[in-house]
Amino acid sequence: MSTIKKLFKLLVMLLLLSACNYEAKSDADAIKNTIESFYNTQYDAYLEMKYKDITPYLDMSKIQNQNKVIALKRLTIRRKYIDEKKYCYVEKRRFPLSFKYKSIDIKNNHAKVILEIKIDRQQVYPPFIDSGENVFELKKDGDDWKIISHSYSGLKMFEVSTDKKLPELDLEKLKKQIDDEFK
Repeated sequence: MSTIKKLFKLLVMLLLLSACNYEAKSDADAIKNTIESFYNTQYDAYLEMKYKDITPYLDMSKIQNQNKVIALKRLTIRRKYIDEKKYCYVEKRRFPLSFKYKSIDIKNNHAKVILEIKIDRQQVYPPFIDSGENVFELKKDGDDWKIISHSYSGLKMFEVSTDKKLPELDLEKLKKQIDDEFK
């Protein structure tokens, strides 16, 4: 084989390898963006006391993710009602948090992410932000990555369950529960 052909083959292989590496880096960046946007959208909803749509980041066929939506709606309504009734102080400041990705393992259209969230332990954070290790599983949906599952120590306090769907919100019942709690 001529030297030119060998060089050409080598160049093609290098280009293919760099394209694969670029795609993996691109997927990792997209995954990080999905997770961080998911947290930012929830935190915005929490502070504004108005539900914001988190479904673009979630695989909504999963019960856990349906529960994330119900829990966030409940939390925002609860905070707003408590604030309106002046039952107690409602925090309206955003506190810093940082994301340290320990690993992002991508296999075809699935990914497993181990993420450590660091917070200022002197502050009070929303219940969906859990300091320490968070494990996410995601799947690729077209060009987007969707969260399939999320394991963290505060799961039982916020979402309550990953396999039993929470009841839909009953606004009047929720308000009565809050009234009873603060009277």
